[in-house]
Amino acid sequence: MNFKEVFVLAVRDIGEAKPKKRKFRKTRLLWILVVVCTFMLAVFQIVANCKKIDDMNDKIDTMKQDITAMDEQSSDIASILNGENQDEYFEKIAREEYGYCKPGEKVFYDSSYGE
Repeated sequence: MNFKEVFVLAVRDIGEAKPKKRKFRKTRLLWILVVVCTFMLAVFQIVANCKKIDDMNDKIDTMKQDITAMDEQSSDIASILNGENQDEYFEKIAREEYGYCKPGEKVFYDSSYGE
């Protein structure tokens, strides 16, 4: 074999080797892209879940405050019902919430309220 034949074989081997390297680079680039996209998706899911957890914790706090307020209201109502002011309490509720009045009593309404 002379120098020219060896050179032609070497060039042919190099020419055949280049597409394999490019294919390897494209495959590697594709895998890197897939890994980066998967990582970004995971990060977005974690952030979204953290936001949901914070929202749920806020709801829990407001519900605990509501429970505390209702417990206080319940204890107030229980003390009124068990005490001597039971009739006064029922009269107050009937007047304020249901608009009742005593027989012969005149009730006046302010028609300019809210203007």
